[in-house]
Order: sequence, then C-alpha cells, then structure tokens
Amino acid sequence: MRIILVSLFCFRFIALPSLLITLITSWILFQAESPLFLVYAIWTKLVTTALLLLLVILFRSSQFYFFNNLGFSNFSILARVSIIDLTIAVSFFTLALIL
Repeated sequence: MRIILVSLFCFRFIALPSLLITLITSWILFQAESPLFLVYAIWTKLVTTALLLLLVILFRSSQFYFFNNLGFSNFSILARVSIIDLTIAVSFFTLALIL
C-alpha cells in the first residue's frame, strides 16, 4: 500500500501535462478512426513522458530526498510513475479505438 501511495504522490508532479497530452492524442486518434495513427500516438506519449520525467529530475530532484529516506530509489519512483502514466494512456487509446 505504501508503494502505491508513494507512486501516486510522485505522479502528481507530471499529472496535469501528462493527462492533457493523453487527452489530446486520444481525441486525435478518435477523430482519425484509424489504428495506424496509434503508432504516432504511442511514440508521442513515450517521448513526452520521457521529457516530463527529465523535467522532474532537473527541477524537482529535492522532492525525492524524503522518498529516498523511506527506502525508494529515484529509478524505482520514476519507473512507477512512467508505468502509471503509460497505463492511463493505453486505457484512453483503447477507449478511443473502441468508440
């Protein structure tokens, strides 16, 4: 339970821009009505997630000291945040293709 709470707490650093990018790419995927655009949507999401995590590393690195003292490494925190982000993106992309 502690791992999930830490992951969600750290996800809030990138939540707003990440969800905005996911919604925009899902809407374009929905409008395109073509699964071929899914490749571009996934690559867009991967690149923007990497850039957002880079911004967190550069500008919010002092926020990780607390979690490091709890026993979490920076890599594990960023990996869990990216998994949460990509899970949300995959579910939105699936909904855009189904509807």
